[in-house]
Amino acid sequence: MNNKYTKDLVLLGALIIGCSILARYMARGETLAEYDKAKAESSIEATVLASDQASANVSKEAASSYVTSTIESVASASSEASTDDVSASESASISASYASTISDASTDTSNSEIIAVYDRVNYMDGFYHESLTQDVIDRITGISYVENDNISLDDLRYCSLLYNDFDGNTQTGEMICNKKIAQDVIEIFAELYSSGYQIESIKLIDEFGGDDTASMLANNTSCFNYRVVDGTTRLSNHAYGLAIDLNPFYNPYITYNKDGTTNVSPEGSLPYADRSANFPYKIDENDLAYRLFKEHGFKWGGDWNSVKDYQHFERPN
Repeated sequence: MNNKYTKDLVLLGALIIGCSILARYMARGETLAEYDKAKAESSIEATVLASDQASANVSKEAASSYVTSTIESVASASSEASTDDVSASESASISASYASTISDASTDTSNSEIIAVYDRVNYMDGFYHESLTQDVIDRITGISYVENDNISLDDLRYCSLLYNDFDGNTQTGEMICNKKIAQDVIEIFAELYSSGYQIESIKLIDEFGGDDTASMLANNTSCFNYRVVDGTTRLSNHAYGLAIDLNPFYNPYITYNKDGTTNVSPEGSLPYADRSANFPYKIDENDLAYRLFKEHGFKWGGDWNSVKDYQHFERPN
């Protein structure tokens, strides 16, 4: 063979080998077969990730769907429920925004969080009731609530509401009541607030150490307190969360002695024992609170014969 051709072939072979080595180096040691394999694995991994994300989205949608369907179910069932169960108006007032809240939540949303969101019942801005949170339970245990065989923590509801104080300013109040009357309580106090009705204070009686007398002296409006009727061993309806004392200092509790004398509580409220007198914050048959409580099936202590409890409204147990 001509030396010239031989030399050209050698140079061409060297060029091919050099290009192959350079390509292998640039591919970081991967052969074409290895490259194809890696590409295939990468594609599979991307598919799995996409599938996981889709599953996560489905989980969030399922949670949202769960809440929405539960709300709809309760609303439907409540129209046939008794007055002791969730009322139709209560079900209708559950905010649909809860479903969207769950939808926007992370995929690790727990069932307890879903239930907590669902459990609150909003009536209008500033007015809602819900099951007792652990914080509230800690606040009342050993004070207004003690372990007993008559009422459990699950029987109670926490109410948040607005009211007009004696200066005409809007305040936020809190009350614990029996779940049987929770919706009634929210509706009544919402109407009182909207009408400009004045209430000096609405705090849990635990703020007064569970002392009913101290709460009355402060003219505090309250409901639940596990206690007996003063001077007896019989449980008060306050112990069941079924009674409310409203502006108690101006609407005292009066008992009658055999000698014709009276006992008026709280101390200092004697001027308001005369119900024929005219004075602010007096509850009588013409009072808005009286009318609203009666419309919601409550009885008034001012109608009693043996004693008079003008501050007191209760639902029979």
